[in-house]
Amino acid sequence: MQELKDLLSFWPVVTTLVGNLYFFVLFAAVFSFMLIGLSLIIKYSPLILNDLRTVSTNEIPEIGRKLWLAFILFIPIFLDAGPVWYILWWFIIFWGYVTKSEKRIAFTFLFLVFMSSWIAHISAGFISYTNTQANKEIFLLEYEIASPKDALHVASWIQDNPADPEPMNAQAIDEINKNNYTSAIELLSHALDLEPSNPRYYNHLGIALAGIGKNAEAITAFKNSIALDPKNHIYYYNISRLHQALYNFYEAEQSLQKASSLDPRHIREFLDQESANKENKFVIVHVPIIRQLARQMHLSKELKNTADSLWDMGIGLVQRKNAILLAITSALILALIGYIPQEKFTKKCSRCGNLYYVGTTSGMGLPICLQCHWLESKEKKRMQHTLPIKIEDIKKYRALAGSRSALFELIMPGLGSFIVNKTAKGVFRIIIFGTGLLMIISGGQFIHSILPTQINLQTYIRLSGIIILGILYWRAYKSPPIRYGV
Repeated sequence: MQELKDLLSFWPVVTTLVGNLYFFVLFAAVFSFMLIGLSLIIKYSPLILNDLRTVSTNEIPEIGRKLWLAFILFIPIFLDAGPVWYILWWFIIFWGYVTKSEKRIAFTFLFLVFMSSWIAHISAGFISYTNTQANKEIFLLEYEIASPKDALHVASWIQDNPADPEPMNAQAIDEINKNNYTSAIELLSHALDLEPSNPRYYNHLGIALAGIGKNAEAITAFKNSIALDPKNHIYYYNISRLHQALYNFYEAEQSLQKASSLDPRHIREFLDQESANKENKFVIVHVPIIRQLARQMHLSKELKNTADSLWDMGIGLVQRKNAILLAITSALILALIGYIPQEKFTKKCSRCGNLYYVGTTSGMGLPICLQCHWLESKEKKRMQHTLPIKIEDIKKYRALAGSRSALFELIMPGLGSFIVNKTAKGVFRIIIFGTGLLMIISGGQFIHSILPTQINLQTYIRLSGIIILGILYWRAYKSPPIRYGV
């Protein structure tokens, strides 16, 4: 367990795991929206064909109408557009046909488009971690696992970016580990000029000053660290070790007690290591995770190019900076389509299955023809004596819809629920289906960093995906969208 905690304290491991999780959620969302779009095609294509038949007054043969519809649905393929455009285009085409609950899905998708520029930026940060802001090299220097090439890269970065203090601190740590304390002091002095309120820099300056015997100045540096971050046990521990070396036993004991009160387990580990090595050893404070994440997401040329590439792959056609404009324009188009009278679109009655132009909605907001609405508004005592033929049609459609939805549900869980207007159940099952399928295809691995090579969770993730799909299909079989006799 402790080895796992130590492993998760290494930022390249953390950023790889978080990055893969981020991409997994993102791809699962887009994939689920694609499946929902395909469900809309299956559900509403017959209604559009009926409208095309009406408009063309049957002058176009049925095969011609189907080809024309296929052309309309897949226009984005001729524009070399990304998958997001397909989803957006399908929502626009089917906007006059969809129910209120399905429209909420569209608005959720538009919010995803609205945020897509930032989503691409964060994605690029995870992908370009090892190539931007000297992040990888800073980490390697701090943990004493850097190669000479890594050290040269940090030195070059400092020359090209003299206003960036973090690489100076990393190089100073490297100099301290090589006992080059004077060079470390010079680097840390420059870093503190740029960021005078950073307690970590004072801590490392104290270590370097103690290395050349400037103990009074080292104590002052450690005290500055404590003043800036009084809840960090490492600063108290370091000043206690310096007092111990100077035989200031009372001050050493007071500082050590304070450090132990803040984090007794860590202090016990430090003391055990000190006892094993028979020497006092100061402790380096690594870059906090929040700061590492901020550096990782800091705008750079590499990150911008990566983000633009991700945007082009997922959306394309317009520039990434126009993401908000794209979402707003799409929302306006949907709003304008909403002003077209509903009588212009073929509707399918959710009770009897008949196609109609003039009708209303049920209490649940589902389309319903006027006859069924009239029948539904009658008193229950009189229903069995009213329109017996209509009631029989409703029963037959109910049975047909039940068998068709059960079949579609077994083809793709959620599809059958979508067709019979069980939108919430359909969306839930489609999301689970898309997630499980993505786990099997990807193994949960989208990006690579400097993870230990022996870590491989792909087999377990794929197996989990198979189990999830198995349970989902079993549930779809046992719980169809419409039960017979209901």
